Amino acid sequence: MPQMSKAELYAAICRGHRGGMKIREIERKYNVSWRTVRKAVDSVWPEPRK
Repeated sequence: MPQMSKAELYAAICRGHRGGMKIREIERKYNVSWRTVRKAVDSVWPEPRK
């Protein structure tokens, strides 16, 4: 899978979640942790860099 920006990743995670994918499936598909999935589902945009 090509590298995507964090905003694109969050959008893809949200689309998958709305489409009915389970959190565990999203973790495996995008190789992210459950915390990242929860953050993406709970917010619209990723947090700004510090």
